[in-house]
Amino acid sequence: MTDALRQKRASSQSVRARVLALMVGDLLFLYGVWASLVLLYWSVAQVGYVPRQYLAFWPIGPLYVILNVGFRLYGGSVLHPSLSFSPVEEFRRLVCSSLLLHIGVMSFLGFSRLETEISRLVLVCACVTVGLFAQSVRDAVRWILKRLDVGQTPVVVLGSGPVAQSLVADFAASSYFGVKVLGYFDREGRALGGLPRLGGIRDVLKVSRRLSVRRLVVCEDQRVLRTQLAAYATHFSHVDYFPEASAFPISGARPLSVDGLGGIEMVNQLQMPVVRFQKALLDWVLSIFTLVLLTPFFVVIPLLIKLTSRGPVFYRQHRLGRKGHPFLIWKFRTMYCDADRRLERLLAGCPDLAVEWERKHKLSNDPRVTPLGRFLRRTSLDEIPQIFNVFGGEMSLIGPRPIVEDEVEHYGSRYDIFSRVKPGVTGLWQSQGRSDTDYARRVALDIYYVLNWNIWLDLWICLRTVFSVVTMRGAL
Repeated sequence: MTDALRQKRASSQSVRARVLALMVGDLLFLYGVWASLVLLYWSVAQVGYVPRQYLAFWPIGPLYVILNVGFRLYGGSVLHPSLSFSPVEEFRRLVCSSLLLHIGVMSFLGFSRLETEISRLVLVCACVTVGLFAQSVRDAVRWILKRLDVGQTPVVVLGSGPVAQSLVADFAASSYFGVKVLGYFDREGRALGGLPRLGGIRDVLKVSRRLSVRRLVVCEDQRVLRTQLAAYATHFSHVDYFPEASAFPISGARPLSVDGLGGIEMVNQLQMPVVRFQKALLDWVLSIFTLVLLTPFFVVIPLLIKLTSRGPVFYRQHRLGRKGHPFLIWKFRTMYCDADRRLERLLAGCPDLAVEWERKHKLSNDPRVTPLGRFLRRTSLDEIPQIFNVFGGEMSLIGPRPIVEDEVEHYGSRYDIFSRVKPGVTGLWQSQGRSDTDYARRVALDIYYVLNWNIWLDLWICLRTVFSVVTMRGAL
């Protein structure tokens, strides 16, 4: 057996190990949720309730995995896996898979004549729990695989421009896609994330065959792809193309074919009145639920603020809303009353902090913030009063973060896109690491949200924001 063939088989086995690990993770999580809820219900009900009767439902595990295969949740084809869907699309499909599975179980119970007492409450709770948190378990599995360097898809990159730089950084930092970049090809010979340069455009096929790499990520001009695609198709099983102009509606996009001509239909959801109504309705439902849930904080936090520092409980600041209209945003006060003067003196005396402020419009160790305010910021509890802005129609619960006039320049020509929607209490920026994210990335996330909104994206952001807040990831 040749070395190339051995490398090819080892690569395929490694990628399939990722699929197997995800399957095992899904299976164990489903059984774990059922077992935990059954035991919890038994501890409450006890009399006349026999937990072991649920053992007869062991086939739900394999059935759940089969449903996930049908929803293409293991990299598309199980035998020849590809890159995963976007996290939001994976979340949507996991919810649908859990819903279909548990509806099937309930339908079976409804039509069968089993002489057992199966709690419908357990089934409903299991459906919700599996649907909402299966992705978190998958994320943990992927993180372990990346740490062990197992199940990572070997790829090579064509190009070294800004898009290639961003992709390589994302692949290195994230375990979600399970990609291991072996090197890159380009025309200029620029550095790319510390990776080895494998040659120029003419060397792609020769070197890729030697390395037995079957996936190519193209971040070059479309003319390069157009002229070389036929040649690439002789070796690569997957060619992923990322154009330089990537700010367009891709969520919900679908391929089109008209008389042999291939194209892509892109849908901007927020241009549709029905979809905008869905978002407004979701905002109100989630806002009312959030207000009820957080009511105790409106009693405790103002009292603590008054006891620990002089000044008002609330802080109001001018921000730009939809179409650039200014409004006053509500927050719990986290700074001393002379915060603006302190900031001017601090930036004037420390150039390094001035650079950090210019880059993020935040400071890692801000002396203007009170001790209680630091805790409120780390937990994002200072932003709770913005719920009043949502009810006032100035903000959405989920959307791009509201900005001040000085930040408009960071958006440049894209500010028109950004300002089409109401700013949000939380958004993609918070769910992706908050202050760990630099401003250029924040702008890109805001534009992506506006162009690719759907209801699943909002639900996914809600769950991810809760995770970021609880773990205080990226907080100041």
